[in-house]
Amino acid sequence: MNLTSTFDSALTVEAFEQRLDSDQRALHETHGKRASIDPEAAARLAGSRVKRVLVITEHWCGDSLAIFPVLARLFEEAGVELRIAPRDENLELIDQYLTNGGRAIPILIGLDEGGAPLFRWGPRPAPAQRLLEENRQAIQEGRIDKIEVYKQIRSFYARDAGRTIVREIVDSAVAA
Repeated sequence: MNLTSTFDSALTVEAFEQRLDSDQRALHETHGKRASIDPEAAARLAGSRVKRVLVITEHWCGDSLAIFPVLARLFEEAGVELRIAPRDENLELIDQYLTNGGRAIPILIGLDEGGAPLFRWGPRPAPAQRLLEENRQAIQEGRIDKIEVYKQIRSFYARDAGRTIVREIVDSAVAA
């Protein structure tokens, strides 16, 4: 599959950020400033076959508000072009990258120079995804409120400062 035309018509980081309201922008900026981008990791990413990255997400997504600023900093520092395909405007695209049958976001697709996908990452770093998976049945049965699980996930994002996101993505890119 070649995603060049999708990438070319996708939003720039600046255009995506313009969709944020003031509260979303504040969260975005907080996570961006907090992000810990290891220069060695950025250099490893720059030396990989990944030349462009397409992120399927939405500006209202809580996970995206924590993850996207880390992605933006990482790819900027690595010199890798990043574009955003809004999920709700690209249902055919997201339907190719479902998570457990759902349209979970953000989904990152690393592309080579020709637009071929090299790897997929998302919708969350593994520890945050585990928190959700471990509590999925309890949420469905009403034994735990979904909001409580998302508080734990937000706490993980704050403590981790993007380090796990960076590590997982760079490892995937280098392995591709």
